Amino acid sequence: MTDTVTGARGTTQTLPPRAYFDADWFEREQLELFGRTWHYAGTADDYAAPGAYRSIQAGRHPLVVVRGHDGELRAFHNVCRHRGTAVLPGSGRVERHIVCPYHNWRYGLDGCLLAVTQRKEVDPGLDRSELGLHPAAAAVWRGLVFVHPDPEPEPLTDWLADLPDRMAPYDPEQLAEVGAARQYHLKCNWKVFMENALDNYHLGYVHKDTLVGYDHKRQEQYRCGERHWYFYEPPLEPGRLPPMDAGSGLKPIAQDPHWYGSSFGLIFPNLFVLTSATWWSSIQVIPTGPETTTLELRARFLPGQTGRIALGALREAASGLVQRVLAQGILRRQPAYDLVEEDVFCCEAVQVGIKSPRFSVGPLAYRLEGGIQTFQRNVLDYVPLEG
Repeated sequence: MTDTVTGARGTTQTLPPRAYFDADWFEREQLELFGRTWHYAGTADDYAAPGAYRSIQAGRHPLVVVRGHDGELRAFHNVCRHRGTAVLPGSGRVERHIVCPYHNWRYGLDGCLLAVTQRKEVDPGLDRSELGLHPAAAAVWRGLVFVHPDPEPEPLTDWLADLPDRMAPYDPEQLAEVGAARQYHLKCNWKVFMENALDNYHLGYVHKDTLVGYDHKRQEQYRCGERHWYFYEPPLEPGRLPPMDAGSGLKPIAQDPHWYGSSFGLIFPNLFVLTSATWWSSIQVIPTGPETTTLELRARFLPGQTGRIALGALREAASGLVQRVLAQGILRRQPAYDLVEEDVFCCEAVQVGIKSPRFSVGPLAYRLEGGIQTFQRNVLDYVPLEG
């Protein structure tokens, strides 16, 4: 195995147990971590037409990203300047202007306040130039849209550090999305799932029957900058597609056999970009409460393949994060283990254990669990231990 960062032998947990179930800690994360980092806001083709928008929750900041008539993507705090109403809930498209659904204040797609209903009633001398939507920041990388509550944050390219240089050179804009986003609801803290995904110690045990075809002994992992993490595991047979990809009926995206393995990039704090030889996917890990989490998965394949094959392959092969549903007549039958259930079982079992008065963490595998230690230190950078 190749790696650039390992912990010291015998190192263990740095986050206290309450970080995984305490309501006050969860609130601090919402304000101090998710309110101060870049957030995934979908793909560029979600905003293909002028007026297309998506609302995004970044910690306690409701934001909205919208495509302007000039083609530019802009982000704003989704808060009307009159009474604070969300001016664009959900997602969709506006034709010309943003109209607040409460009192019909009207904004341009550039965020400027255009009109106030019954202006004389409100304030005849009102200066509209002072009451535009509060700006946020939006940026695009490889077709992925990110948003930040701060209008002038650290540039996204600097934030990503060298992670883009590590990842498979797939362009999601050149791939076809099949089906709607899939959601999974977990009874555990979001960090439990993040740490499970960074735990390469369990792959040969929990997934011994489902992740066949990958060489756990030759896995590579790298810290990218201060915040992010990259993982790659090659196929057992160099230069040959693993069984899950070979039996999927999908055409390989990868031209270079190096990318026949399984890889993911963690974009801190809560986004994974995963690839195999035949598919690309994003997994957003969304905290919904101190002990609940939602996963949202979106997947893409080479264009021109039938939705039936692609959806069947996604269910069969997406490493550790999608529900296994055998597609009769399309995919080679694999052992009837559900990868997502394997991970969910472990995460929810850990969540129960964390609340035990006898809970403690023993020495971590200094190479195979090095990503967990880095992730925990990064969380503490934003949400330090009190006192």
